[in-house]
Amino acid sequence: MPRGVVVLLVMDMATTLTSRVIVADRQLIVCQGIGSLVGQIPGVALGSFATEIEELRKLIAAEDGQVIVILGVRLADADLATTLDMLRKDFPRAMIVVVADDTEFAFIRAAVKAGANSVCMMSQILVSLPKILGKLVEGHSIVPTDILCRLTNETADSLTRREHEILGLLVNGLTNFQISARLGLSENTVKYYLKAIYQKLAVNSRGGAIAKYVAGNY
Repeated sequence: MPRGVVVLLVMDMATTLTSRVIVADRQLIVCQGIGSLVGQIPGVALGSFATEIEELRKLIAAEDGQVIVILGVRLADADLATTLDMLRKDFPRAMIVVVADDTEFAFIRAAVKAGANSVCMMSQILVSLPKILGKLVEGHSIVPTDILCRLTNETADSLTRREHEILGLLVNGLTNFQISARLGLSENTVKYYLKAIYQKLAVNSRGGAIAKYVAGNY
């Protein structure tokens, strides 16, 4: 009889295991706001917050079970593309939800192309996030209908992958020299890409390119 009781307890513990949710954004206050919502959603358990990429890496590595990462478009020391590359390379089993403001739709598009499991607009987070997490816990990727419609109705993206990378670094405030060092390009090559980007976006300045890219107007 005692052995039977022990087995029953182990089974109960297994059935109560939930997915751990880690929230990562460059601003701690954003992590805390999203975390307060996650804490009210059944089926998941709120983990820790991360504002830097190495901190995020350590938090995920410390988890044994299923991990869901709710990721803002920037960390304090890494852009979205860099963070997504790290997650896909080092933690392929982690489920990723990218959250962005309505003015940052370009990052939503980039996240979908990079293979994020789901995306969510900040303006819809109260309604969308519980549904998204429910699907991810079941192992299903999901793109909310309103975002999917917007993506499918857009014209073809005229920017190349490298141009997206450079624009993402521009948004983060990097100089031409810093961009060249990050991507392993010469400064002249970076200037060549910037000239092509300005022509495609019909702008003549870094500020104009950043404004259009962040707003998704390209």
